[in-house]
Amino acid sequence: MLGAVFMYIAAMNKVSLFVTIEVQPGKAEAFLEKIKSQIELIRGEDGCEAINLYQNDSEVNQIHVWEVWRDRGAWDAHMANQASKEWRAVAAEYVLGEKITVMKNA
Repeated sequence: MLGAVFMYIAAMNKVSLFVTIEVQPGKAEAFLEKIKSQIELIRGEDGCEAINLYQNDSEVNQIHVWEVWRDRGAWDAHMANQASKEWRAVAAEYVLGEKITVMKNA
């Protein structure tokens, strides 16, 4: 029973994100090449449990990222690390805007 309670609490602490990125027209393919390298770096970060990349079939300039982090501290550390800071400068060349939706277990 204690194990089940711990697993429930651990699941409650996870941070799941759905990110929608609007890429400048004509730059989606170049952006995808860049972000795929970034995704591989993120997969190796402490606390990253899953990260997947998707491109909208009907809106080619719309890219989606699904992320699952062990907890809020791991996500905060990711957002503050040097690789993330460097990525923001790269992304600025391609991105018109993004929306980050933080999901919770229902």
